[in-house]
Amino acid sequence: MPFFLVAPQLSQAQVKVDSTGALSIGRNTMKNARLTIGDSNSAMAGGGSGIVVDLHLPKAKGRTCGVFSKIWGDSSIETPSIGIFGYCSQASKGRAYGVIGGVSATQKGVGVYGTAGGYGKTYGEPVDGSYAGYFAGPTYVKGTLTATEVITPSDITLKENIISIEDEEESVGSTLDNVMNMNVIKYNYKPQEITIEPEDEEIDDEESMLLGSKLQTSNRILEMSQQKHYGLSAQEIREIYPDVVRESQDGILGVNYIELVPILIRSIQELKAELDLLKGKDAEPMKARSMNIQEETTDVKDATDFPVEATLAQNTPNPFSERTTIRFTLPDNTKNAYIYVFDMSGKMHKQIPVNSSMQSIVIEGHELPAGMYIYSLVIGGKEVKTRRMILTK
Repeated sequence: MPFFLVAPQLSQAQVKVDSTGALSIGRNTMKNARLTIGDSNSAMAGGGSGIVVDLHLPKAKGRTCGVFSKIWGDSSIETPSIGIFGYCSQASKGRAYGVIGGVSATQKGVGVYGTAGGYGKTYGEPVDGSYAGYFAGPTYVKGTLTATEVITPSDITLKENIISIEDEEESVGSTLDNVMNMNVIKYNYKPQEITIEPEDEEIDDEESMLLGSKLQTSNRILEMSQQKHYGLSAQEIREIYPDVVRESQDGILGVNYIELVPILIRSIQELKAELDLLKGKDAEPMKARSMNIQEETTDVKDATDFPVEATLAQNTPNPFSERTTIRFTLPDNTKNAYIYVFDMSGKMHKQIPVNSSMQSIVIEGHELPAGMYIYSLVIGGKEVKTRRMILTK
């Protein structure tokens, strides 16, 4: 393979080759380095290095690179094209690095910068901060990703077209119902086979080590395929919340589990409202409410039949801001039936007559102040069912 070396324009530069064949271009030679370019003031002087580039160009304009590599490949050939390849073996424990990059914590920049898919600029773009790694574009991790924190940018200044999820519930249904329809599954990933077929030509030691590394990776993937996982089917979630499902470049569907967290929070809020109702809290407001209901003669023979034949559903959406729908059913020919709406102090705000030909009523948010309300279905002065609703502004 031909090798081309472009030496920098250094003042009083010298080219030296010592007895071991090490080449240096510059005023000084780095000990144990095979190729030195520059003044060799690197902190790694006590160790061994393949290529050392040590440049001090304070007046240089434009981009300055210690090592620049650009590969022009043939897309019809399946062999890999690699700009910079790093591999480390037989190093000290815990200090084997294929590629390492760093930036001073006192200045803005990144240790390792990568772009893909048309994001960012090939030669880097200004970064407002100091980062070990910065990746602009799709990033794929095949294996285990470990992080002490995972942060999703959520500043309100980054967002537009903001609506409350409760505004969608009238069309997509209760969040709690949608969560209940999610099928949690336990599964294994299918093992991924890696076939390594060395060519007939002789394999040197470095290629041998790389093949060994691939074999170890294959064994690790086999171990991972034996582990049990818990999750959801992306195909099923797409039917409920399509916006949290993503399709990768290879056509595989994935679920954004982080964005499912707000949905779960919303379902807990709905469940809490229902649990508070079932616990029968706020006995005093309930008592005050019943005092405001006038006793009337029922036209149904046995009031104990009401819970069986008469129903009162939870309003949707709940909580609500603009309007909400209360659905109910009544026995045929029911008379003197009302839906009462009270605030938590027991004050009655609405008395709405209903009959068996009706299936629902609508409560307009602008007619009531924000807060929690109790609504009851009452037939002939007898309470059939009571639920709560929350109005937000």
